[in-house]
Amino acid sequence: MSDLIIRSVPLSNFGQSVCMLAIEKGIPYVFEKTFPHSDEANEIHPFGKIPVMKHGDVTLCESNAIAHYIDSAFDGPKFFPKDPVLAAKVEEWISLHVCTFDQTMIRKYVLSYLFPKTENGEPDRARIDGALGDMEKQLAFIDSCLTGDYFVGDTLTYADLAMYPTLKGLVGFPESKAMIKNSPNVSRFISNMASRESAQKTKP
Repeated sequence: MSDLIIRSVPLSNFGQSVCMLAIEKGIPYVFEKTFPHSDEANEIHPFGKIPVMKHGDVTLCESNAIAHYIDSAFDGPKFFPKDPVLAAKVEEWISLHVCTFDQTMIRKYVLSYLFPKTENGEPDRARIDGALGDMEKQLAFIDSCLTGDYFVGDTLTYADLAMYPTLKGLVGFPESKAMIKNSPNVSRFISNMASRESAQKTKP
């Protein structure tokens, strides 16, 4: 059988999520370090984004599509529930992450530290400060929902794998680190997930 190939960069939160899923399912995969808008990314994604996936003749872009394929095409535990309510809840968290949390926490906040577009190369304080209010509200909401070990139900789902890299990524920056410290349920979730083999093997 053809290798499952995941193309991404180690720092990509979306790429880490799909790699964690493969590990949790016990699926061997080949990780090909691929930058956005490179030929290898453009080959599969119409706008050059990562991660992208190849499996024989199957090519896919967008992490949620990749995750659904991996979960359905391979044996092992399922991370998208069959129960309609639980399945919808998983998709709800994935959508919240893609459309809201990632946009604030990673695109606006973290990347303004790591890859600022300022003239002097210093962190973009205007964008960072502009993200803090929304990020605080979003973390408070997430903390209020994480009353158990997982985002949906009582077992690990792709909602957890989608959310973990983004939340873990906030720990390394001053304002968000303080917010995480004041969010006990989020802190517990990060700690529990960080101890999993899939998190250790995909650590950026």
